[in-house]
Amino acid sequence: MAQQPNVEITDAEKPRRDLEPGISVKWRADKPGIPDGPTDIEGGGYYGTTGPDPGWGLKLVNSADLPDDDPDLRKVLTGLVLSRAAALGRAPVKEDLEVAIVLTGYDDDPPEHVVERRRRWLEAAPHEQRPGATAVAEVDRDILVMKPEQARFALRHAK
Repeated sequence: MAQQPNVEITDAEKPRRDLEPGISVKWRADKPGIPDGPTDIEGGGYYGTTGPDPGWGLKLVNSADLPDDDPDLRKVLTGLVLSRAAALGRAPVKEDLEVAIVLTGYDDDPPEHVVERRRRWLEAAPHEQRPGATAVAEVDRDILVMKPEQARFALRHAK
């Protein structure tokens, strides 16, 4: 729109080229686990790998009809669901829960080594700072990111 001849525009009213006061480069989060920027996302450690929307992963696990109502199983499944979602760089989805159930051996006719591993994970869950950390650390990342059918096949043919 053209400027009216009787209205004067001062320098303060003209569009600025640079942001003022500028981007805050020294701001730091005051809560632990909140990344301050893309370079601050850590892999591993106490906070693990930051993934989007972990609350949805908890809701998926808590609303699922699980084969066992053990609270330790829910903790292990939550750890696996969040780990798979973070490895794929997205929020948790129902398929993450399906893969976690396969990895814990709650599908049809699981191999004995998977059932034994599940027992070990469930025994470790109450003693971990981050419940499910043992399961996340022990599971093979290549199998973790597979589709449920592929993960089931890989576990049955693993040594």
